[in-house]
Amino acid sequence: MIDYISVTLYPDEKKPPQESVQWNADYSSGWSEYYLSRYDKRLRVRYHPNFKILRLDGSIPLFWQGHNFTFSNKEFSDAINFINGSLKVDLWKACVDAFEFGVIFETEMKPKTYILHHAAKTQEKLKQNEKAKDNGNFRWWSDKNVSLKMYDAGKNVLMKQSLSKRKILQVLGWKEKGNFLKWEVHYNRPECLNRGVSLKLSDLVDPSWQEILKEDLYVQYQRLIPAKNAIITPDNKKDLSTAKILALELSEEAISQGHPAASAKKKLYARINDIPDEILTKQDKDARKRQIREIFDRIQEAPDSKWDLSRKIQEALDACE
Repeated sequence: MIDYISVTLYPDEKKPPQESVQWNADYSSGWSEYYLSRYDKRLRVRYHPNFKILRLDGSIPLFWQGHNFTFSNKEFSDAINFINGSLKVDLWKACVDAFEFGVIFETEMKPKTYILHHAAKTQEKLKQNEKAKDNGNFRWWSDKNVSLKMYDAGKNVLMKQSLSKRKILQVLGWKEKGNFLKWEVHYNRPECLNRGVSLKLSDLVDPSWQEILKEDLYVQYQRLIPAKNAIITPDNKKDLSTAKILALELSEEAISQGHPAASAKKKLYARINDIPDEILTKQDKDARKRQIREIFDRIQEAPDSKWDLSRKIQEALDACE
């Protein structure tokens, strides 16, 4: 489903109809800022009279229905048509500057456990971000084109929705004690989907583009790697020396914290590098790193991961309206 959008339009009208919007501020840059409100939610509308540019941004499902737990393409279209009527413009022709597309699905375990057991693949060069206050319930990975977001959608409802709204959401499938995870892509540069060519808002609801968005949402998930279930314990005595047992335990601990097993090896390398050269020479350090590498390279991870969300995401995409 589509959530947040940021769009730019060059309308004929000089400014938004005053009866439809609430003025907020005029800036020295020439921009005027307004709010388009519906119930207790609002979208930001900005207009520059010299260049006749109108910009609108905000969460369309929050504005239209007060929540973003479910939102169909029809509901998105109804919301945009309502905004068009209110602003006396045709947003379907607007250029999309940014938008979010994602799915929510139920999981067997708490979403936090899945979130903590995901990391970006090294070759993807994604920057991982999270806030301490989220306590593992929200994590995102970014590059210049996208932000890949994974968070506890059920907890989000509990924190942000009133009791009356929660009762409405229960009819839509939300359960207070359910485990609901949201996987979402925030496109900072939507043109990355279209070989550098800008997207129009109408593209987002076009059936062919909907298929592209669904496919890319799945592909973007493949840029992450879920932790393996466990480290395989060798079944012969010679592979269970004290040093190897310690390596098994360190690797298992790394996985339990949501990091790749190889991160344990890197931590040991860093510890060696911190030892003063007058205690261990470079040759000494290289020798010890070589020994560590030989031990850790023999460690095997279980082939499948219970944290892998590929199937869940595909099923949710198949069910999208």
